[in-house]
Amino acid sequence: MKQIGLLSILSVILVLSCQSGPQPIEPVPVEPIAPVAEAVVEEDAPVAPVVFDPAAISADLYASTMAELRLFIETLNAIIRARNYTAWVSYLSESYYAQINSQEFLARRSEELFRRDQIVASNLGRDPRRVQKRVLRTSRDFFYNVVVPSRSNDRLDDISFVDENRVKAYTVDSRGNRLVLYDLKIIDNRWRIIN
Repeated sequence: MKQIGLLSILSVILVLSCQSGPQPIEPVPVEPIAPVAEAVVEEDAPVAPVVFDPAAISADLYASTMAELRLFIETLNAIIRARNYTAWVSYLSESYYAQINSQEFLARRSEELFRRDQIVASNLGRDPRRVQKRVLRTSRDFFYNVVVPSRSNDRLDDISFVDENRVKAYTVDSRGNRLVLYDLKIIDNRWRIIN
């Protein structure tokens, strides 16, 4: 009996809900949307290259870079004085290491070394024609015969920024000439010799 009563009530509700039918939907006024202006990009438009301005380097950046590079060069001098070829190579960029291993580079440096040895012999009163030519065959030869005698006591006097990550390091000789010590660049968060 309870089932019949429940069914009767549900039937009445269902019949009443069907009689009312769907309610009409009132249209909602819609404001027209203004078209969005599309950005026109010319594909062939020249892009102005970003030009580095060395004058934009702050005094603080100059001072901190100078201090950092003084320590770098002091460490490098100690490595060179110790004749530690392996440690010295770790301060070179890959491209510079490849360059100093090229036969063309080594042949030029062999000639320069020979001329220098002849000048030294002449200055010491010896016959420059009797100087024996040393031939550099590897970067190791270059290190021991050129770098060790000439770079073990370098002094950093000045730097100039080439860009944000590249600096030329200078020393000033007794005549006041500014001489390039190293061309340095930050590679993998470390200063490296690139030339």
